[in-house]
Amino acid sequence: MAERRDHERHLIRRFALLKLANGELIEGETQDMSVGGAFIECDADRNLQEGEICTITLILEDDDESISTEIYGNISHRGEDGVGCNFLKINSAYYQFVSEYFE
Repeated sequence: MAERRDHERHLIRRFALLKLANGELIEGETQDMSVGGAFIECDADRNLQEGEICTITLILEDDDESISTEIYGNISHRGEDGVGCNFLKINSAYYQFVSEYFE
């Protein structure tokens, strides 16, 4: 199978909340993350379609402080234990957080 990712992924586990365009909320936890996306372990039995737009809320930790950030993205693929998400628009808080794993 050919590698489809544009960015290196790191095993980073964080709480994630997917909000679909229809308002449905899906709780999960990241399995891995990169600048461009993440795989989120969640209930993948739902009727999620590739390309479906979503907002991903992540709880990031900065020392003793928890920071929440929202990322605009879409569903890239479904797996047995979750979904892959492409990040279409990230913010500076997320970029700073994930960049620390690439140093």
